[in-house]
Amino acid sequence: MDNGASSYHRFLTGDWDGLTEIVEEYYKGLVLYLNTFVNNLQDAEDMAEETLFVLSTQKPDFTGKSSFKTWLYGIGRNVTCARLRKNHGTVPLSPEDMSVLVAEEQDAAKEFFRDEEKRALHRCLSRLRQDFRQVLWLRYFEDMSAAEIAAVMNKTVFGVNQLTARAKKALRKEMEKEGYLEKN
Repeated sequence: MDNGASSYHRFLTGDWDGLTEIVEEYYKGLVLYLNTFVNNLQDAEDMAEETLFVLSTQKPDFTGKSSFKTWLYGIGRNVTCARLRKNHGTVPLSPEDMSVLVAEEQDAAKEFFRDEEKRALHRCLSRLRQDFRQVLWLRYFEDMSAAEIAAVMNKTVFGVNQLTARAKKALRKEMEKEGYLEKN
């Protein structure tokens, strides 16, 4: 059992410290992954919190067929997709909230992407299609295997490999536009 699975098992048996460990270990990564869906850190945080709420209240079964992280990210994906369907792909914001959120997101992005190349990579990733952002994030930032990504994204391993190749090509084009890669 990996650390998340053992923490979850402890939580299920009544030890709330297990849930605390899950939050400490997976929350930031989950937020950044869910941000690939919505391109808004506050909404991604809300969806990560909703995911952890589902985990703590509904207590879904973890069968161990995948890693705990893969399973948790799959729940996050389902929660996010359900919210987006309910809101027709958007989360409503007031104009005053928008300026605050933009500033907060910029600060968070600056903290996470410290140097210019990383910021350029982040800008280029944000311009990609959602499924491209998602597969690249899981593969290169979360270091998941194609099989784990397939489980999170509800795709086949072959489909994930094809999607990854197309996403890398699209990212390369965006990086060329930024001037960070030479055109072939």
